[in-house]
Amino acid sequence: MSMEELFSKEVLRWRSVRVLSCCLLFQLVGPMAWCIIFYTVSQGIINPFSILYNVCGMWLFPTRLAIPFVCFVILSHVYNKSFTVSAWVPITRWESWKRVLSVSFFLKSSMIMLSCALLTNFYVSLANPDLPSILIPCQTEDAMCNKRKAFILYMGLINGAQYAYFYLMDNGNLMVPATVYPSRLQRVKSKLSISKVKEAYSRHGPSLISFLILGIVLNFLNGSSGWMDGVVILDIPLMVTMLMATILWAISITFYNDTFHIFITEPIEIPLTSVEESNPETDTDSWRLSHALSSGGLLQLLAFMDLKSLAALEPRNFVRRSQIYAISQPGGHPRNWLGIMNPSLNLIRKFTDRLKRHNCPEEIPKVPEKPVDPAVAATDINKNAVVKPPTVSLKERLLKILDSLKKYPVFAYFLAELPDATNRSIFAEALPVIWAVQAFGDLIASSFTEDKYGVAQRNVPDILAAFLQLQKVVDGLSRGTISKRAGTSDSLPAEFKLRRALRSALRSALYTVTTTFGPSILELKLSAEYQSKLQLYLDFKEG
Repeated sequence: MSMEELFSKEVLRWRSVRVLSCCLLFQLVGPMAWCIIFYTVSQGIINPFSILYNVCGMWLFPTRLAIPFVCFVILSHVYNKSFTVSAWVPITRWESWKRVLSVSFFLKSSMIMLSCALLTNFYVSLANPDLPSILIPCQTEDAMCNKRKAFILYMGLINGAQYAYFYLMDNGNLMVPATVYPSRLQRVKSKLSISKVKEAYSRHGPSLISFLILGIVLNFLNGSSGWMDGVVILDIPLMVTMLMATILWAISITFYNDTFHIFITEPIEIPLTSVEESNPETDTDSWRLSHALSSGGLLQLLAFMDLKSLAALEPRNFVRRSQIYAISQPGGHPRNWLGIMNPSLNLIRKFTDRLKRHNCPEEIPKVPEKPVDPAVAATDINKNAVVKPPTVSLKERLLKILDSLKKYPVFAYFLAELPDATNRSIFAEALPVIWAVQAFGDLIASSFTEDKYGVAQRNVPDILAAFLQLQKVVDGLSRGTISKRAGTSDSLPAEFKLRRALRSALRSALYTVTTTFGPSILELKLSAEYQSKLQLYLDFKEG
């Protein structure tokens, strides 16, 4: 079993189960209890003992949790298949259209819309049992039953479609771990404030577009050309109950989303490669930090988060951090240090190369072409070497055709690259790089006093060179590379925040190293450009 499969089976599955249990418990004490209270009061019963009796009856026999259970199981399946740790940035408008028109988007949107419609209908039927439920057939004497049932169903589908678009297209599935971790209960309770309820309804509640589409649906259901004829379907109890149901639906869906985010991104502690293992690198599927850093997705993000926490200069991390500087016995190999250094430096260098290829392609050394051996190459009748032109693949031909179509305005609108899209897509994946920079800045500083065998000292020049090269590329980008949205700092795109955080992390890490080692840092074998840059840090002139 690979490490990603082990992480999905042993960690993500049980976290999803805990999210489901937490949300079902919230249904009992929240939306469902409120629906029972609303129904009791609407019947003219304001006796608190009667209200409490009805609520307690629901708690003692929670058989009505079947529909919310099915809805949240469907959402859990979509969430587990769709969450991401880096924001999605479309390079062209055609990529956005291609994603909207894809089969996976249609299937996931359909599942979200179905669960939202069932949940909305469940709240309506629970708050007012006289209104039709989608699971109960209508009676023949009730002429408006089917139309009102369709009204409730379409209202839930419209809200579900809006939420599906937000979740799948507007980075609603982005998982960003919190920098500070209070207790899990405190984080869940913070999502139940009045401000969070208002934010939930304003984001996922019905909008003017919903009512416009619903008006068209009502006119279609009534089968008449007059717009006012559709009003016959509505009445005061239905409108009040639908308003309350949409509010409860928005609260429930937001609470599930936030709770899923809290539980899934909770930090984990991954063990280091133990010193007693003779050759730990032979088992690439073992549950080790060195292997997790080389993985991808959420596992890699949580691994770098654990490395950042491990490297923090705090007394509680001293025991784990001392294992990094340990050497194997016998053999004297620094396997723990190399196991975390190699994947981290590879990540930083690949990130730097991506930025250089897009912004500074002239600085990338070109691979020299290999001369053709006359003895191997084909020859003509005069024994002269004949160099055959390389065959052009089908993919390259299609790319040339697309490039030629960009000359026309209609095709250029869909195929031309959006402004700063490539840089934004690169910086959207900068979070593990930021944590790697912060972690190795602290590890180099702690090695000054904790590294007894000097396992980290010989790699300090390579690490500093990687830091300074990345800083040079990031600082060399023009300020207009990633456009800033108007408004407050809360409206800044995630890519802009990550770029600013990366610059701060690089400066902080380099200042930490230079202040720890002092002028002796200049004795390392680095280029003259990097030496002068370190001198600015020693003089506190780099800002």
